[in-house]
Amino acid sequence: MELEFEINDFKVLSTGVDCGHHYLSAIVDFKGSKRNMTVIFKNKNDEQQLTQLKLIKVKGFVQDEGSQFPLSLLESELIK
Repeated sequence: MELEFEINDFKVLSTGVDCGHHYLSAIVDFKGSKRNMTVIFKNKNDEQQLTQLKLIKVKGFVQDEGSQFPLSLLESELIK
């Protein structure tokens, strides 16, 4: 299911492979609970803007495998 999130509590992390892809580790409200979430971006141009932002709006496809696991937001895009 595709959803949008406004995130202000996040860390920018990097894989270090393929010229270094960047992704987010964040804490979000999801269905009334605080959950850890990993945000993987569809477009490398969006990845390059992450370190300059303090508040991020993203949309993507949520993968939820249960409350004991972090959420994944896949094929994410920055909303400007």
